[in-house]
Amino acid sequence: MEGSWIIRRNKRWKSRRGSIFQKNNSCSFYFSLVTANIKIHYIRIMNKTNFFKILLASFFVLLFHREIVAQKEDHQWLFNDTRVDDLTDWPFLGASVLDFNSLPPTFYRDESITLDFLETNASLCDSDGNLYLYSNGQAIHGGSHQPIVNGDTINYSPKWDWLTWENENGEVKPHGFRFVQLVGFFLVPNSDSTFLCLYHNYENQELGKFELWLSTIVKNDMGEFEVIEKDVVINPDIGVPGNIHSCLHANGRDQWILQFEGNVVYTYLINEQGLKLDHLQELPFNLRETNGQSKFNLEGNKFALYGRFQPESAFGADLMIADFDRCTGDLINPQYRRLSSFGVGANSNGLEFSPDGNLFYISRPTEIIQYDLEETSVFDSGIVISSYEPDSCSLGNTIPKWYGQLQLGPDHKIYVAQSLQCFEVNRIEYPNIRGSACTLTENAIVLPTFHYGTIPNFNTPRLGPLDGSSCDTFNLDNNPISRFWYEQDSTDHQQVQFWDVSYYRPEAWSWTFGDGNFSDENSPNHIYDTNGVYEVCLTVSNENSSNTSCQELQIGPVANNDVTIAYNISLFPNPVEDYTRLVFHDYLPEHAQLILYGSNGAKVFSSRVYQESLIDISSLKAGVYFYEIIDGQVLLDTGKIVKM
Repeated sequence: MEGSWIIRRNKRWKSRRGSIFQKNNSCSFYFSLVTANIKIHYIRIMNKTNFFKILLASFFVLLFHREIVAQKEDHQWLFNDTRVDDLTDWPFLGASVLDFNSLPPTFYRDESITLDFLETNASLCDSDGNLYLYSNGQAIHGGSHQPIVNGDTINYSPKWDWLTWENENGEVKPHGFRFVQLVGFFLVPNSDSTFLCLYHNYENQELGKFELWLSTIVKNDMGEFEVIEKDVVINPDIGVPGNIHSCLHANGRDQWILQFEGNVVYTYLINEQGLKLDHLQELPFNLRETNGQSKFNLEGNKFALYGRFQPESAFGADLMIADFDRCTGDLINPQYRRLSSFGVGANSNGLEFSPDGNLFYISRPTEIIQYDLEETSVFDSGIVISSYEPDSCSLGNTIPKWYGQLQLGPDHKIYVAQSLQCFEVNRIEYPNIRGSACTLTENAIVLPTFHYGTIPNFNTPRLGPLDGSSCDTFNLDNNPISRFWYEQDSTDHQQVQFWDVSYYRPEAWSWTFGDGNFSDENSPNHIYDTNGVYEVCLTVSNENSSNTSCQELQIGPVANNDVTIAYNISLFPNPVEDYTRLVFHDYLPEHAQLILYGSNGAKVFSSRVYQESLIDISSLKAGVYFYEIIDGQVLLDTGKIVKM
């Protein structure tokens, strides 16, 4: 197996914007002056000769420039644990989507999603944030929420049948494997339509062995995703299940994937030719048969692995941290610690890095612990940032809501799944801050539907080449992409904290706030003098280029009862049992209120609401209520809310 290749069947080379592509041994050049993100700054044209030299140089830059496409592959998170087709008697079941295409993220029910998820959960979006593929380790569905061609069954073995349910029509449907990071999707480089799906089969789990399997997905002549080969055995000797995700190679094109058996690291590379076992590495310690999460930080130069030891007679966990060489795929100076028993057998095995890569977090059943990578003794730097006595699910389920998997969102907050079943997702608000000031918000998101404690598995997103390294061989540039969002201060409605979430190595920031003021800070705090509508723009740049994004921001009411303004406001879940969440997506309120009225028109409830508010209506009786959202004398929205 070592050195062997899994070759993708679709050998047609397809172009990326600004790249050179081949077909039938002929070369064609493609570039777009409209989409090229190249800007030449501070050029002083002294004469016509210089002008034509610059024009010619600019032409060749455009001609040979290869642009890295903006990545939003992690923008839609799916949750579902239904196992019934008819929801009439089970209104709290169904699928939920947490959607980061707007910030703060929206979330909603989506009854067209039928695939159930346990711990195994992976999804992939296209560069515009539209859902492409997702899997629970037993089937692959596409953006239409139906199995893709030949994707209704993958990873088949006798244990596949254990994790299914049968509907009233006798159809057998999978509800997913119960391992974290057991499946992942990988785009084959220089292709926009060929994907590899990697997953573990655990038929031989009793022997301590997990097999790494592969399916290949292409777009067929009908424009549909199709599995053209499946369940190809890549490696039968994996000892640590899961950890199926990748980090971009320093060349900005290929991808590294690490798998583990004892003290052996299997280092795989995905390039144009498919999947290859690149080399083996020996660790100075043995990893046990744990299951949890492994992650690279956003810069791709750190790696960590954390998982609970599986045999129930010896609870505990393994924790490893190392530097990572994106050129060679090697772990550098790996360090290991065996953690003490949890005392419970929950799958509380989350791990995540802070956005700046200086801290990382792990979850235990009733604790979340923060470690400082800048300390001399990393493992001794652990601080418990949250500790609580867990309560049970709001449905009256006797199973406690332990902390579970961790996942960094596109908004640079860390989301914390519940280890077992319920509605809520917790959130670490400021994960770059040392200590408890990082602020864990319990029940920050209350999804509309009941789900098993899971969170999607993604590859390390929005990472470009390591410019200037010996492996930067494909002439790809980090051309920064500007993106930001903002949060309103709860004590001063005109004070706004702006958060930069740009990517592809921004080195400089230039903000204009729409009121004549500006800043060159990374994530500035700004106070406006008056209510109004402001266009806020962020320009990010490095030595390669610059990029600007703008958003219109409205602070407070600017016109009384202006019915022509449609505000983007989310109020979910609805129906609601105890808590619902209200979010203004394009408006920062001055003194907004949510008011509920009974069927007789009498006001029965009111609450001050902010840009994002979790609202407790548990004291109300079950029924249908009418609501108004007002700010001063301005009516922002109306509707109905159902209290269960």
